[in-house]
Amino acid sequence: MVNRMGLCCGVIFMILAVFGSFLMTRGSGFQVHAEGDLDSDGITEAYNLVDHCLTVREGDQELWRSPRDWRIDNFALDDVDNDGTINMVITLWKKGSFGSVKPFWLTIEDEDYKNHLFVYRFKNKAIKQVWCSSDLDRPIISFTIRDYDGDGLNELVVKEGQYRKIDEEHYTLDTKAPVRTTVWRWDEWGFSLYYSR
Repeated sequence: MVNRMGLCCGVIFMILAVFGSFLMTRGSGFQVHAEGDLDSDGITEAYNLVDHCLTVREGDQELWRSPRDWRIDNFALDDVDNDGTINMVITLWKKGSFGSVKPFWLTIEDEDYKNHLFVYRFKNKAIKQVWCSSDLDRPIISFTIRDYDGDGLNELVVKEGQYRKIDEEHYTLDTKAPVRTTVWRWDEWGFSLYYSR
């Protein structure tokens, strides 16, 4: 990413996309629900975020569950990379910037607990990674996916906060810090900053 971005907490909204509509609702005890046919097989999947754990189900079958060590704040179903298919976009808190394959310059394990943005697609009954950020410079407070500038392509519109350090490697959202709005465009390999205020 040219400019690393920051985005945390959930905004519940209705997404009306060219490719379908997905209704998200929030219940008690931090629950978010959405439905959509992301793999276009004619069968609707149910996307449920309950107590920061996200599951994807098709009927009685669970197709995907977020890892136990992730704390998911929000998700959206929309075409964030403008390839004509709907993505599942999530904001989450977890340890480390990388998965099992680490860059050669990393000599010690990264244990920082910070905010991330992950983008997935659903294909052949499986959730596939499209793009996953390392830890973000600024945590996400909320985000929407929409055509910000009227050019017919979606952008990622983000409310960003700041981190507050809890201990040596653990961070949380600083609820007293100023918030800024940033707009990000997909540029084939990730997101680049389009606008900031």
